[in-house]
Amino acid sequence: MRRTPQQPRKTAVQHDVANTFTFPTIMSLQVGFSAHSKELKSAYEQVIDNNSSVNWLIYTYDKGTNDLKVQATGEDGLEELSEEFIDGRIQYALARVKDPNTELPKLVFIAWCGTGVPESRKGLFNSHLNDVSKFFKSFHIQINARNEGDVDPEAIMKRVSASSGANYSFHKETRRAEPAIVPVNSVYKRTEIPDIATMQRQTMKSEPAPAPVNSVHEPVRTNPGKLADRWGSSQESDQSKADQVRAERERAEQEAQEREQSMAAEREQRSREEAARQEERSRAYQSQQDSQRQQREEEDRRRQEEEEHQRQLQREEEEAAYQQQQQAEQESAHQQQAEEEERQRRQAEEEEAERARQEEHHRRQLEEDETRQQQEQAQLEADLAASAQHAAETAEHAADIAVDPHSGNGVSAVVLFTYDASEENEISMAEGEIIHNIEQLDEGWWSGTSEDGSRSGLFPSNYVQILETQHEPEAPVQPEVPEPAEQEAPAEPEGPSAVALYDYDAGEENEISFAENQVIRDIQFVSDDWWSGLAPDGSAVGLFPGKWSKLWLHACS
Repeated sequence: MRRTPQQPRKTAVQHDVANTFTFPTIMSLQVGFSAHSKELKSAYEQVIDNNSSVNWLIYTYDKGTNDLKVQATGEDGLEELSEEFIDGRIQYALARVKDPNTELPKLVFIAWCGTGVPESRKGLFNSHLNDVSKFFKSFHIQINARNEGDVDPEAIMKRVSASSGANYSFHKETRRAEPAIVPVNSVYKRTEIPDIATMQRQTMKSEPAPAPVNSVHEPVRTNPGKLADRWGSSQESDQSKADQVRAERERAEQEAQEREQSMAAEREQRSREEAARQEERSRAYQSQQDSQRQQREEEDRRRQEEEEHQRQLQREEEEAAYQQQQQAEQESAHQQQAEEEERQRRQAEEEEAERARQEEHHRRQLEEDETRQQQEQAQLEADLAASAQHAAETAEHAADIAVDPHSGNGVSAVVLFTYDASEENEISMAEGEIIHNIEQLDEGWWSGTSEDGSRSGLFPSNYVQILETQHEPEAPVQPEVPEPAEQEAPAEPEGPSAVALYDYDAGEENEISFAENQVIRDIQFVSDDWWSGLAPDGSAVGLFPGKWSKLWLHACS
């Protein structure tokens, strides 16, 4: 497969020497042939030349313009051409094929508008099609195609065959061996057709007239004559007549054969004359093509001159329009500058007023924040007091519970807080309930059984208080109740304090870390979610989570 793709021409940008600006290019809606006229003509002349190996071409548009360029040419006919059509393009193709009826070259013009072409381009297809068909001028068949079925080689050749108008059988017949031509007499001689009935009548022997009878009776001779002599003349007569009939039949067959040979010669002569006429028509067609090509070249020259004249007029109009636009832009710039100065003055006044409003709003916000912090501090102190009271009561309740060391329930603990199991292997606990058979699996999670023995599983260790065994009934051991607010709080704190419910590791440099039950002092409520305070070891002041989905800290007094 051979085809010659055409490279797009690079168009130089035209600059006006007298001015530093360039004029914008306005794309014409008309199809353009001048930008690549040399390539377009060269490809077209190769296709219409019967002696050229190039037998098809395809045009398409240069990117972003209405100028036609040569997309490709080839030598392998319609099969190769059908692969060049693209669904999203408008393309024009010309192919030289051989008419299967007349064996003469035919030109097929294919106008392709794919289904994927934008609607804005489809609107120009019909007007551009007229101009392109005028550019090609002489072609035998035009096909408007939109899909692959329209450009199928077999379908195209059917249309070519149907358009020829006549089927000449002498191009397809196999020559038969004909007998040698017998010379015909220069003088016409009519062929006599033998009359069989007359010949049969002539063969009948005429009976002789009867002889006169004698007056004296003579006996009749009984000796017969020779039979050979009796039938000999009749046989000779029949043989002669049969030979005559056979000769007449052979002569008739010979004349019929001569007539058939004469008719065959006439048919051959007509075939040669028809071939000569076809050759003459082909030469006339080629001459017409040459004449039309010269006419097209002349029209192209005039068109280029007209287009150049139109471009010159357009440049002059654009220059005048540009000067008017420059003047209008200068006037508009002065007007915009005055409006901008006025706008800046008004904006400065509005910004000053807005700044005053923001300062007033900030002052009121600070007052509201101070009031809210005081209220939150009071609420936190109340919550911590209640929490400390609850812990004391729970510890007191735990102290009252005596555990028999011989009961066989192992280590037991009292539930300080209600816990709902979130996994299948956990146990739910109610406040004040006793858990037996405790196994301390790790630091955070223990395992145990409910008091009634119906439930068992894991639970958090900080939700219970271990019950010590009672060695002497009269002297129960008092469980330790953590009161970090009273033990670790300074004598005179400068701000609110809080006890940690969970461990926290700082994630940023400006945060502090602490462990469960440690106390954070000098708390400042930076926001609803983040507070600032002094670390338990007093080494740094930083941020820590205050309120989240769960309360992490309880403020204490």
